Amino acid sequence: MDKVKSFFKKHKKKCIILGIILVILIAFIIFSYRIISYLIPNTKESVYGDRCEITVNHPIESNREDTIKDIVKNYEGYKFKTFEVKCNLVDIIIEVADGTNFNDVKKMGKEILGVFTDEEKKYYDLQLMIKSDHEESENYPQIGTHHKEIDGVSNDDFVW
Repeated sequence: MDKVKSFFKKHKKKCIILGIILVILIAFIIFSYRIISYLIPNTKESVYGDRCEITVNHPIESNREDTIKDIVKNYEGYKFKTFEVKCNLVDIIIEVADGTNFNDVKKMGKEILGVFTDEEKKYYDLQLMIKSDHEESENYPQIGTHHKEIDGVSNDDFVW
C-alpha cells in the first residue's frame, strides 16, 4: 500500500490529468450512446406500438381470403390481388377493368364487408383498394376504409 501512495505522490499531476481524461472519456461515451439511440430507432419494437395487443384474442380466420376471392369472381372484369393482415389493419387490393361502374364496386365492397364478423369489425380497420388494370385511369385508384368500432359506433359500409 505504501508503494501505491508513494507512486501517487510522485506522479500527482499525471494521475489528476489521467483521472480527468478518464471522466471526460466516460462522459463522451454516454453522450454518444444517447445521441445514437435517439437518432436510430429501435427496430426490435413493433412499428404499431401496442395496437396489436387488442387483436391477439380476435384473430382473422384463414378462410376470409378464400371467401373474398369467391365474391370477386362473381363480378366480371374484377381480379383479386392481395389480402394482408398487418396488426389491426386488413388490406384488400382488387383490380378492375377500366370504366367499371363505381356503384358496382361499392356493392362488392358491401359484400366483402359482410364476410367479416361483427366481432372482427370491432377490432380491425379494413381497407379496400380498387385499382384499374390501366395505369392512366381517371376513376381509379379508389380506397374505401372501414374503421374499427370506437365508443360503440362503427360504419355499416366502407367510406370512400
